Amino acid sequence: MNTPIKLVPVGVVHCDIQEKSRMPVQGVRGQIEVFSPYLPALDGVQTSSHLIVLAWMHHGQRDLLRARARKISKDLPEKGIFSLRSPSRPNPISVSVVRLLGVSREGVLDVDYIDCIEGTPVIDIKPYQPGWDCVFSATHHDRSVKIQKMGPSEYRHMLTREAVNYHGEWCPGAALAVRIAECATRILGGDLSRQNVHLFLGSNPCITDSLIGITAARDGSGRLTRTEPVLHNGALSYGLSVPGCRVDFTVSGLHEDIPFILSCSDEELFSIRIY
Repeated sequence: MNTPIKLVPVGVVHCDIQEKSRMPVQGVRGQIEVFSPYLPALDGVQTSSHLIVLAWMHHGQRDLLRARARKISKDLPEKGIFSLRSPSRPNPISVSVVRLLGVSREGVLDVDYIDCIEGTPVIDIKPYQPGWDCVFSATHHDRSVKIQKMGPSEYRHMLTREAVNYHGEWCPGAALAVRIAECATRILGGDLSRQNVHLFLGSNPCITDSLIGITAARDGSGRLTRTEPVLHNGALSYGLSVPGCRVDFTVSGLHEDIPFILSCSDEELFSIRIY
């Protein structure tokens, strides 16, 4: 098929990242400046909390068919470019699901999680619709090796985004769920969303939502139990297991200070039982 394809930039990304090698895995806060001829197309955009941004990765290599997830580690094995989110690909189009923070001035969208460097041409903007665009039951490759290569900060950012994407807000319960997941990863090893990880839920809705978002456990998959695994004088109790090992976390009280939750020791947040 030799039909010519013509792409017209409708805007440009502005952010503090100038080089693709310095872009964090989870993206950054930034702005999308929509060019004046396309301002009428923004009518109604603020009714969506999240947007799908398609952009042209102008620094990407177009002749690359295999690559490594270098942002995580150069030691990871090569994979086909269609199984990676690399900016280098035959047609370097990026897809970012961004959170719309607001409109700071006419034609300028303030966004979070934009995975594009300064000056990246934007080729389209669409509303993100959870019922169509989110497939919560979707499966993916085991990320255990990739997680082992991540630094603690990168892994926390990943867990935080998964928790907030499902729960809808960053709150003390979500922060505690991230700490539980970090500890469970150290004990159980590997990707908590893999199919042999089972989740036992307590009664706090914020922790519950966040752990479901992190593990992708569902009733239909048989990976989710909505009863408290152990009762400790009414304290909240959550558990995760893999074949041959289970760890329970008992939370005696939920702190309201998120910075404290993220910085204190495990012992100050919960007691642990492994069996």
